[in-house]
Amino acid sequence: MIKKLTSFKEAEKKVFSKIDSYVKNKIKIVPLIDAINKVSAEEIIANENLPYFNKAAMDGYAVIAEDTYGASYTNPIILELSNDVEHGKAKKVFTGDPIPDNTNAVIMKEFCREENGLLEIYKTVHPNENVAKIGEDVKKGDVIINKHEKITPYHINLLASLAIKEIAIYDLKFGIIATGDELEDLENANLEKLKRTKKIVNSNSYMLYALIKDLGFDGKIYGIVRDDKDMLKEMIKKALKENDFIITTGGTSVGDRDLTVKAIKELGNIILHGVNIRPGKPFGLGEVNNKLIFLLSGYPVASAVQFELFIYRYFLKRKSVVLPLKRSLASELGRVDFVRVKIDSGVEPIRISGSGVITSLVKCDGYILIPENVEGYEKGEMVEVFIL
Repeated sequence: MIKKLTSFKEAEKKVFSKIDSYVKNKIKIVPLIDAINKVSAEEIIANENLPYFNKAAMDGYAVIAEDTYGASYTNPIILELSNDVEHGKAKKVFTGDPIPDNTNAVIMKEFCREENGLLEIYKTVHPNENVAKIGEDVKKGDVIINKHEKITPYHINLLASLAIKEIAIYDLKFGIIATGDELEDLENANLEKLKRTKKIVNSNSYMLYALIKDLGFDGKIYGIVRDDKDMLKEMIKKALKENDFIITTGGTSVGDRDLTVKAIKELGNIILHGVNIRPGKPFGLGEVNNKLIFLLSGYPVASAVQFELFIYRYFLKRKSVVLPLKRSLASELGRVDFVRVKIDSGVEPIRISGSGVITSLVKCDGYILIPENVEGYEKGEMVEVFIL
């Protein structure tokens, strides 16, 4: 039974602190090639400028810019082609080539004509024109990837360019346990039978597995545990041996059939149960054998919201934009509301409500968090939207 609701901020602080204490020992050093889509466990500082030499940004000729002043089609300037460039000389270069130390510009080949070791130039270039300067891309000491940032193919390119061969990532495994007599495994699901028996597919486990994979972690679905406390306890103990974290879905609300909280209390302890958010109020966090168990709702939307607020947002920060609201939104003081929205020139709250309306998750591409001290927002008000 939920005796007292915890505020969202207090719950977030408790959950994140607990995750912090655990994941610091779950860091793995991996080769760059294995780091794609993983979450970085370290801040990486550039160990050198990039580029670390001045290089040609175009195909053409490296020159001393002052030698080209006044050049035009009616008044070409002639330079001698040479590998050792000084005043009156030029060197042929291709994009990415280092340019000689005493040159300061590259003239594009389209504005030149080469003949018999000489180069006719028809255009003036200025110092640093068509040159990628030392440190133009990255300066030594710049942060090139933050802790808790997803590693993209572009990070891989940047890190490799600086001869960084390895990176620290969070290496975690999540076990997923669904509870409830009303559930049917997807493998055995048949719509006619489901309609006749009034059962529902265990779709939450697949959603949660996909969300875990999207974070770059490993997941394992343990199937369905019927409404039997002892069976649930045995499954939790099995999953704890094989995973770092456990996620349960279902069995967190008030009621005799909701046994997850009771089972965890008998195995360990409940850190919190019940958060003043909508949807997702019956979220809980337990601890058994020094491992965390996230208690998520059996309702798909509530489960997705709980995962977003208390797991995803610990590891990765959502990008956000500030846009005008297209219609007014009401909220209740003391509660944080998670509002699903569509984003275009403004923010359109999705009118579908409820903790089990799956289409609202498919249709939304962002969300608003209405703080507990705000009774809502007026149409036209600028609001922060987190992008999914």
